[in-house]
Amino acid sequence: MYAWPLLETVFSEVLTREEWLILWDHVISNPPGFLLMLTAAYSICARGPLMQCREMDDFQYFFHHRNAVDVRQVVKEAYRLSEATPDELHPNNKLMPFSPLTHGQYPVFNKYPKFIVDYQIQERERIRQEEMEYLRKRQLSLDAQRMTLRRQQEEEQWYHQQALLLEAEEKRRQMISQEEQKLADQRQRLTAMHREVKLKELQLLDAARRKFLHFQKQQREAELRRLDDEMQRKALLRDQETQAAIEEAEIRNLELQLQKKMFEQELQREFAVSSLGLRSEEDVERKQSELEQRIQRRLQDAERERELEVRKMMQQQLAGATQRNVDMWAGKEMEHRFRMDHLEREARQVQLAKLSTQNRALEQEVHDLMHRCEEDKDHETEAGLRELALDKEERGQDSVRRLATMESEVLTGRQHTHNLASRGVDDRKHVGWNASLHDSNTMASLDDHGDELPSRVKFERDRRMFDEQEMELLKEVRRLRQKLATDNRNKRPPPLSAAGDC
Repeated sequence: MYAWPLLETVFSEVLTREEWLILWDHVISNPPGFLLMLTAAYSICARGPLMQCREMDDFQYFFHHRNAVDVRQVVKEAYRLSEATPDELHPNNKLMPFSPLTHGQYPVFNKYPKFIVDYQIQERERIRQEEMEYLRKRQLSLDAQRMTLRRQQEEEQWYHQQALLLEAEEKRRQMISQEEQKLADQRQRLTAMHREVKLKELQLLDAARRKFLHFQKQQREAELRRLDDEMQRKALLRDQETQAAIEEAEIRNLELQLQKKMFEQELQREFAVSSLGLRSEEDVERKQSELEQRIQRRLQDAERERELEVRKMMQQQLAGATQRNVDMWAGKEMEHRFRMDHLEREARQVQLAKLSTQNRALEQEVHDLMHRCEEDKDHETEAGLRELALDKEERGQDSVRRLATMESEVLTGRQHTHNLASRGVDDRKHVGWNASLHDSNTMASLDDHGDELPSRVKFERDRRMFDEQEMELLKEVRRLRQKLATDNRNKRPPPLSAAGDC
């Protein structure tokens, strides 16, 4: 931007004639690289105005017009740059020095700038391309014109052809109308013929219908006779089925009564089994109570009397509950018998047509009654089991408490015996020590005590043995109680009371 405009015009646009001649005197008298130094020196000397430029047009205007730059300062700056530039960077080492021309002819010159020649070639190529583009567009316009003419001709031919087709279509339409008229005439004749054929068919159908109606009348008469026979046969069969239903209802009634008897026998059998279980449990309880009574008689008579009173009261309560239960079952049985009698009286009074319905109602009622009896029995059994469990728990707690009391009494007695024995030994030691210090009378009394000591020791030994046996007996009772409680938990106890007859 700052070098090529100056080199392109060889400073002719920025200098006057006198300044240009002065400049070229120095250029010719120096190596070719001095021209490049002058270009750089011109820009350096014009540094102030160049720094004020802000647009590209300003730079181009500056390097293509004369400016207030002193050519002598430019030459001086060029010499300074030439001297200050190192040899390895100096342009004189890159350019050939000036040489004189030959006489007669110009020497071969191929050192011209190739970019200028290339630019001219590019310009010629561009002009050639523009001419080719123009020729192509011209050819396209001619082709379009010929295409338009051809289309106009084809359109005229198409319109002429369409006119011919319309004329031919009109002729064909007239021919078709004539043919349709002929077809209409033929259809009228065919319709008349069809009408005659239909009339004949109707006459034949009427004759056939009358014949079919006569045949159908005969068939219906035969069907009526067959239906009369069928009705008589079904009436006879219905009478037989009614008689069989009555007999079956009576048999069903007998089966229900038999089922009732079997149910009563089953309840009695269960009552017997439950009674046997209760007796066995009472035997076990009686044995256990006898064992406890023996222990209690040895320990405390008053406790035995209180336990007997409590047991008697519990037995009375149990007997009262059992009696109330028996009364309740007796009332239920009586009420059930009254209900069964009432049902039987109603069954005898009902007509034969409602016998099967009443039998079903009776069967449903019997099933409901059995289910209700079973539920009552289950509820009563559960209540009795709860009461029995509570009684057993209370009795077990009483037994544990009594055993604890007996153990404490045994331990207290053993401690008391031990205290007495230790006190007797201390007395013996004290008496022996006094005997060595006192007179012979005291020795005589010590001999008396020595005679009584073996009998006292024997008594204490027997008492200790009795206490040990008593402790072992208490342990055995506790083990038996635990075993009974475990057995009662593992097996389901039988019902307390018999259900009786439902």
